[in-house]
Amino acid sequence: MPEAMLRELNIKNFAIIDQLQVEFGPGLNVLTGETGAGKSIIVDALNLVLGERASTDLIRTGCQEAVVEAAFELNSRGEGPVRALLAEQGIEARPGEDLLVRRVISSTGKNKVYINGSQATLAALSAVGAHLADIHGQHEHQSLLSLEHQLAMLDSFGSLDELRNTVAADYRRLQDLRAELSSLEAGEREKAQREDLLRYQAHEIETSRLLPGEDEALAQEQKLLVNSEKLAGLARAADDELYTSDRAALTGLKRAVAGLREIVSIDPRLSGALELCEAGRVQIEEAAREVSSYAEDVEFDPRRLEEIGDRIDLLQRLKKKYGGTIDEVIAFGAAAAAELERMERSGEEIARLRKELAGAMTALTAKALELSKQRQAAARDLEKKVEQELGHLGMKKSVFSVHITQEQEAGDDTEKSLKLGPRGVDHAEFLISPNPGEEPKALARIASGGELSRVMLALKTILAEGDRIPTLVFDEVDAGIGGAVAEEVGRKLQKIAERYQVFCITHLAQIASMAARHYGVVKSVAKDRTSTEVRALEGGEQVDEVARMLGGKTITPATMKHAEEMIERGRAAWAR
Repeated sequence: MPEAMLRELNIKNFAIIDQLQVEFGPGLNVLTGETGAGKSIIVDALNLVLGERASTDLIRTGCQEAVVEAAFELNSRGEGPVRALLAEQGIEARPGEDLLVRRVISSTGKNKVYINGSQATLAALSAVGAHLADIHGQHEHQSLLSLEHQLAMLDSFGSLDELRNTVAADYRRLQDLRAELSSLEAGEREKAQREDLLRYQAHEIETSRLLPGEDEALAQEQKLLVNSEKLAGLARAADDELYTSDRAALTGLKRAVAGLREIVSIDPRLSGALELCEAGRVQIEEAAREVSSYAEDVEFDPRRLEEIGDRIDLLQRLKKKYGGTIDEVIAFGAAAAAELERMERSGEEIARLRKELAGAMTALTAKALELSKQRQAAARDLEKKVEQELGHLGMKKSVFSVHITQEQEAGDDTEKSLKLGPRGVDHAEFLISPNPGEEPKALARIASGGELSRVMLALKTILAEGDRIPTLVFDEVDAGIGGAVAEEVGRKLQKIAERYQVFCITHLAQIASMAARHYGVVKSVAKDRTSTEVRALEGGEQVDEVARMLGGKTITPATMKHAEEMIERGRAAWAR
């Protein structure tokens, strides 16, 4: 089963359709009805849910808005381009659940797009729609007219997808190498100036011999030197109070200890106090020695103070230029040195990349030329097969041609060379001459929608194994044909419908009788309003419609019998 299949179409206030709900199934779905009944309106509605632009002219007269909704049944495998595109838009599509598309066309011009209940852009819907259905005939949604799609069809026919993908991967690698080389060469042009700056920065930081936390240590040392005289004076005064002067604390404490010892020799109750005082005397003696030593060591050194000031100024300048902390300045210097080393090696890297680029270019060119050679062979084979199929479809004198061209571009040495791209060196265009004596022209210039549909029908018959678009719509495929050719067209549609969901709008009984599902399109007038209805035809209704297509207004028993026989043959073909 393909990734998606149109299961249901709901239309409201669209053109001459008041309200319509119709369900479809797999295989060949045929829509028939009188001329002007509104068959093509169904295709117009389907175009909208595939992402075509809308016009307010499509809104039913007297209404404010038109609504078209479609439900596409997704397969249960949970894979494919549709789900990938939806995922890119953040829209969930669970395996086995329907994909719901809703278009609202407003008379105010404020149109809206919804996919699975989430509002989306028209561009997003168009991207998804390109993988849901192809409409061939007089309408605009025709991938066959895209030159890129024509080249893809040629590659699919020639079984060249693997080689084409290899060329695309090699081309992306080539572009990456070019970008890398361009970046290095651009840096090379600015290299001298950048190298001078980096060398200066790295040298300045390296010769400064910075140490982590150095600025904080220097600030503390500077503070001590600035206050050295004050610190020395305070230390000497403390030494006097503790030890040196007659009224020093230690002298008084010694007298107190002597008194307490005498008391304890008589009354031991103060022995605890004596122990505390003796311990205090020892501690005061130790403190006095430290204070005395500190007072002797404190020295005012104006030269050292000047050195510290200069160093702090240097550190401040470096931090202002390269970072807020010493650690950041050190890191900046390391980064500058590393970049300088890389730049010094850039010449070697450029030479290596140029060599690698030349090798990649040679390999890619060889693969692209091989792909082009195989495309040429596939094109000749495709031409023959398409012309053969067109002969079966009533276009026996048609000439089908695949025109393959290459562009040239100036190389580095100004010599012309083939322009390489992700698809190789080729551009392919399908040309056709439906009438003898005329030069083949591009498909886009074919006036007849029926002829374009039959070209697509021929291509789809040939390429049935490779194309991944699941739903095909053929409008006017029967223009200008009848009899045995019409029956052949019906068989072709049946064959394609074995792999695709196919819709065909037709006026020919030979095609309608081949349908797996037959829908009648009827226009009626009620209360001075015209409206179009679509109904699934079964049993006698289908026989009546095929008979109408065979006999027109006058339907005889022979016509009815002929219709029954045609339908039976069509059903038998599906049974096989």
